[in-house]
Amino acid sequence: MENKISPRRAEFSERALAFAVDGAVFAAAWALTMKALAPDAEPVLDHRGTAAGLAFAGLFLIYQAFFSSEGRVSLGKRLFGLRVVGAGDAPLDLGGAIVRTLGYLVSQFFTAGFLWALFDPEGRAFHDLPVASRVVAVRPLGGGRRFATRMSAAILMIAFAGAWGWQNIWGPRYHRIMTVAYARHGLDEFARLQESYKRAHGRYAENMFALSTESVDPQGFLRGAVGLYVNGHVAITAGRDGYSIAARANDVDRTMVAISGP
Repeated sequence: MENKISPRRAEFSERALAFAVDGAVFAAAWALTMKALAPDAEPVLDHRGTAAGLAFAGLFLIYQAFFSSEGRVSLGKRLFGLRVVGAGDAPLDLGGAIVRTLGYLVSQFFTAGFLWALFDPEGRAFHDLPVASRVVAVRPLGGGRRFATRMSAAILMIAFAGAWGWQNIWGPRYHRIMTVAYARHGLDEFARLQESYKRAHGRYAENMFALSTESVDPQGFLRGAVGLYVNGHVAITAGRDGYSIAARANDVDRTMVAISGP
């Protein structure tokens, strides 16, 4: 029987997979909540997504604290036969579990606190240290299961590193480049409408509202400017013989874009 096997120190790979299962449940709940509340929004960028994310992060901490105390186990740990214990392998009380769970806030920086479990003799992460807790396994880890667990954890860590890199390094850079590119492309549309306005009125338009009359969808044209440029503001200087148009793109640097003609 499983409960007759002496607990052993849980491997890092087992802990990582169990934690991923628990995290995936809450991530899915957050995504479904956002889909229901704002089906047309981009959850990561929408302010409602941020608020909901913080709320679910708080619920996740409460869940982890409760299911790490008094012999209880979370869904992920149950699937992998793990549990959290304190000194002498006794169950943590609720207070100790709360302290341990709040330690996630420290461990999560660059995941260094979690990775510490790879080097600690007792397999403890940073959040285990204040309450001398550790994670133990009550199932044997044979050769085939060990290999599958370690491979799965390695794939998980690679995916996590890629996601972190996209969110914090490559993603913001890509978003900035594309935002500026769209802003410049938008000015090409302004230039096209200026030429149309000149043919109709003998001079170039001096403001966006005059220019919008040349668009097949004036209201859509003005709404598009709000999406492309800071506060929807576009500076237009125009006369009979030429024009210049300048605006700041909606990227984090508020990059200036400009076009002139003829």
